[in-house]
Amino acid sequence: MPSKKSKNVLNRKKPVKLSLAEFHNQLDEMQTAKTCEKTSAENWKHFFSNGSGIANGTRGRGVCCEKLSIVDQIEGRAIVQNGATTKARGIFESTLNSVAERKKHSEKLDNSKSANQTVKPENSDIKISLLQRPNPQDATQARSKTRVRSAGRIPAPPRKVPKELEDLDRMTSADFRHDTAARLDVMRNRQKDQAHMYFFQSVIHHQRHLIKDRTILVLCCGTGTLALMAAQMGAKRVYAVDYSKVTGYTTLVVRQNGYEGVITVMNGRMKDLKLPTKVDGIICNWMGYCLLYESEILEVLEARDRWLKKGGFILPDLAALYLVASEEHKLKSERCNHWRNVYGFNMNAIRRYALAEPCVALTTGKKLLTMAHCVLRLDLKRARREDLFIDRNIRLSVNREGYLECFLLFFEVQFSNSLNFKLSCNPCLKSPFKSLWMQSVLFVEQPFVMRKNIHYTGNLKFKTLKPNKFNEMEICIEFYEGREYDYDLVMCTLRVAKRWLMLEGFQTLSDVESCQDEQGETGGLYL
Repeated sequence: MPSKKSKNVLNRKKPVKLSLAEFHNQLDEMQTAKTCEKTSAENWKHFFSNGSGIANGTRGRGVCCEKLSIVDQIEGRAIVQNGATTKARGIFESTLNSVAERKKHSEKLDNSKSANQTVKPENSDIKISLLQRPNPQDATQARSKTRVRSAGRIPAPPRKVPKELEDLDRMTSADFRHDTAARLDVMRNRQKDQAHMYFFQSVIHHQRHLIKDRTILVLCCGTGTLALMAAQMGAKRVYAVDYSKVTGYTTLVVRQNGYEGVITVMNGRMKDLKLPTKVDGIICNWMGYCLLYESEILEVLEARDRWLKKGGFILPDLAALYLVASEEHKLKSERCNHWRNVYGFNMNAIRRYALAEPCVALTTGKKLLTMAHCVLRLDLKRARREDLFIDRNIRLSVNREGYLECFLLFFEVQFSNSLNFKLSCNPCLKSPFKSLWMQSVLFVEQPFVMRKNIHYTGNLKFKTLKPNKFNEMEICIEFYEGREYDYDLVMCTLRVAKRWLMLEGFQTLSDVESCQDEQGETGGLYL
């Protein structure tokens, strides 16, 4: 019968040296007597009292190993009851005093019974049984596989958003950048103290006989102000259409004013919408900068061709675009020439960008050098898409001598049934109301003196860069001066040969280079 000492020693063949890691490994493999009750899942709770489920590690000779806990973690280990732990550990420690003794005990264990069988010590009071190691995952304090935040999220308070504004509530800053009409500040600026709102209000009130008991289509309705004006004048049915998400606000405004039975709000493009019936009139604030840039004129033409009854009206339907030369030295210094010397540094590279695109500014008639020259006339009742592109000769008559610093573009619109009312962006006119479009300023590279005894002619092109895209346009001007104006032989000097781009985004370097004046700083001679 094997001795009591051999019962507590692992069968380890020819160990020579033991590192700290090897020591712990050998200790794990031994059948150590312990004093405890039958092992269960609850006996292992102290393993995971630190919340990690893993005992702290010890590093020995570059090897990280786990410390043994009070209860060993080896499957099939003999568990001894009634307090034999101290005696068994003493036997094990004395056995490890020499390599020879460890070898001797190992040889004796080879002849003993298998370690998996129950060992009966001499003391019959000590009962030894082999139990399976409990699964650490069964412990109640084991680490969870799901990562848990130290503090829970505070739930956001519920948002009380009207059903009509749910789409607007989901819009991001990028969405508002592409849909500026849905921004509250833009809505306010487009209506507060604006000359065009006074124009529409005056015409609708004066021509209410054209609206009463009629079906009216209001394009680009915005917040629905023009639709409410038409309903107030007795319109039978009003269709308020806009492709912007602003129609959510329009629905609320219409309901609040009690016109939900008269005004029907629709969202979308005219080419995609289908109206229940044709309409007797179209009201639309379709104008843009320079009349055409960012305008909604294509929406008006689409609605006219599809839904306007024969003999119906369009408000406004008459438009004209004018070109004039001006001496805006102060404005040019603020917008462009400022970059020539910024705290002693030359920033002419930025000045080139400022010269490459038109700017919108409020100018006065005191700086004008020439008479206004009409470059485009439109009648929306008969206009075609081909009429929206300008390529024509120009001639400016000087009425005041001075340096030409820029060209100005401005427009006027009217209603053919009420010519007494006119919406004009002419810089010579004074109005108590604001102008939404003001004047479009085209700065030239090199100013020159314009004199009364000199003839000034040239060519103007104003067109879109892409078909039917009025948010990307270009303006090209060639401007000459000469003492004699003769179609057979013209001896004149080319003063301006420049291109301006009107884009939604920033201009590229190639765009800026293409917009530089071909004559540079000196001008040229053309025969």
